[in-house]
Amino acid sequence: MLSQKSKIFVTGATGFLGSYIVRQLLMDGYEDITCLTRSNSQKELTTDFYEKVSWIEGDILDVPFLIETLQGMDCIIHAAAIVTFSTKDKKKMIQTASDGTANLVNLGMDCGVQKFVHISSIAAIGRRKQEEDISEKMMFSHSKYDTTYGLSKFLAEQEVWRAHAEGLNVTILNPSMILGAGKWSSSSVQIFSKVKKGISYYPSGTNGWVDVRDVAKAAVMSVSEQHNGERFIISAENLPYQSIMQDIATELKVKGPEKKVNLNLAGIVWRLEAIRSYITGKNPVITKETIQSTSVTARYDNTKSKEVLGLTYRPIKNCIQESCQVFKTTESKGFGIF
Repeated sequence: MLSQKSKIFVTGATGFLGSYIVRQLLMDGYEDITCLTRSNSQKELTTDFYEKVSWIEGDILDVPFLIETLQGMDCIIHAAAIVTFSTKDKKKMIQTASDGTANLVNLGMDCGVQKFVHISSIAAIGRRKQEEDISEKMMFSHSKYDTTYGLSKFLAEQEVWRAHAEGLNVTILNPSMILGAGKWSSSSVQIFSKVKKGISYYPSGTNGWVDVRDVAKAAVMSVSEQHNGERFIISAENLPYQSIMQDIATELKVKGPEKKVNLNLAGIVWRLEAIRSYITGKNPVITKETIQSTSVTARYDNTKSKEVLGLTYRPIKNCIQESCQVFKTTESKGFGIF
């Protein structure tokens, strides 16, 4: 049985969600936390807890490094991931997700790890239809509404399920679109800076949304709770993109988007964006995948997370209000923390 004195190993701790998971671990009294970092990782989101945890530099694709590092660890929280919609980075994203997760579960078992908490995504569950209700029972189906990112997370999950069949105690979390204070130019957090700069168009779809602190809470709850072999959708509310973007615009006192994305016109836009990306070498802002995936009305069922995990969710309006307050005071710095 794991306790606050258990040795916890966290990947992705310098990232948006990972940093909040570490904060939640510390708030809940965990005393022995080791965080993985790469040599080029930016650590601005860790300034408030950097000295309270141990840091080790390495890579989850480096097997000898992991063999040494995981000795004596009781729990692994795997929150690291590459998120990209650029064609040139897709192979690396899939390899890191699949091979990196395989290394962690394999060597975790060899080193006697008692618990593996895997942070996946609702993208790994997939979307099969233009409009759909989605639960944990569904599987990735390679539809036109899915993304390569979703495929990478699905393949990572398969490694976790395989390890579970071989005896590893695992819990998989599938968070929806995560909102909160973080690095304003990256991940899902950049929606605040983009709305502030001005957006005319909004995607036509509906998605699940959740406060980053609720995802972190679910991750830490999964460390001590014995929900072996379970996966949970972690999502507070299903809301249209337009609603989210308008609420942010209202809080930031700027004009919100007024025009729905026309899929025919969008098809021209993503092709032009692909050409621009090829010429400049910069990652595309809009892709065929992002347009198709954000056109779907996907409603995610959070019943299991509330009934089994006992999770309660912050209202998304409150999350947006708090995030915007932090954004207003930290925009010039480039990042903020709750």
